[in-house]
Amino acid sequence: MRGQTVALATATIVLCLSLSLNIFMYEWLQTLRARVDELALENLRLKETLEVLGRSVEHHPTNASPSGSWIYIVGVATLANGSTVGKVMKVYARFVEGSGGMFIATNPKIGIELQGSAETALNVAQRITRKETSNLDCMLTVVADEPLEVVDGPSAGAAIATLLTFTLQGKGEDIRRDVFITGTIESDGTIGKVGGIIEKAIAAAKNGAAKFLVPKGQSTVVIYKLETTRIGPFVISEYIPEKVSVQNYLEQQGYSLEIIEVEDITEAIKQFQT
Repeated sequence: MRGQTVALATATIVLCLSLSLNIFMYEWLQTLRARVDELALENLRLKETLEVLGRSVEHHPTNASPSGSWIYIVGVATLANGSTVGKVMKVYARFVEGSGGMFIATNPKIGIELQGSAETALNVAQRITRKETSNLDCMLTVVADEPLEVVDGPSAGAAIATLLTFTLQGKGEDIRRDVFITGTIESDGTIGKVGGIIEKAIAAAKNGAAKFLVPKGQSTVVIYKLETTRIGPFVISEYIPEKVSVQNYLEQQGYSLEIIEVEDITEAIKQFQT
């Protein structure tokens, strides 16, 4: 009787272990299958990315000079000491036979992200010009005099929308070179606010700008002035916010530059017309 009980207990244990192992193997196989599916999808995405990059390299060989119509853009670069300064660059645009893609190259390597704002800019330019580009690829090349770590890439959106509008109209050579602009571009053509207005305005003035277009409400900005107070042997320093006119501030710095607010891209384009 005792032997039968032991045998039954042993069989029960073996059965439980078998069931547990089967459940574990089933869950492991399900996890493995899900991972295989993820890898397959990732492989497909990588393949598509390589195809796009291959086309981009084909259109943007590393030793090629930029070509097409162009416009100035102004960004804010971070220096080694942590301070920021405005930097002027050029964006070239051209359209080639393709399938409606957007390709961006930088020369030299520039730390600036433009893809999203550039695609929005193209959509806006298409709507303004009523030009269909589904059989064309848009090639943009950003050119700077030196490698830069530029922040707030979306602030070039308004400039790119202006450039692409002129280019699609076949008037790329008519863009005024003494007009600079900063601002994001929204899908409805609205120009959105950006940072670094003072730094960008100074950079534009240094590079021959007569007019600097800024988003509506940004011809006046807040700056922070360092003030020190002495109390006995102690010196207390603090930054005090002060609202200033950008144009007046630049005039005090010795620059002659007209600051003009623009609310949407059609207003901006009128300023660029010769």
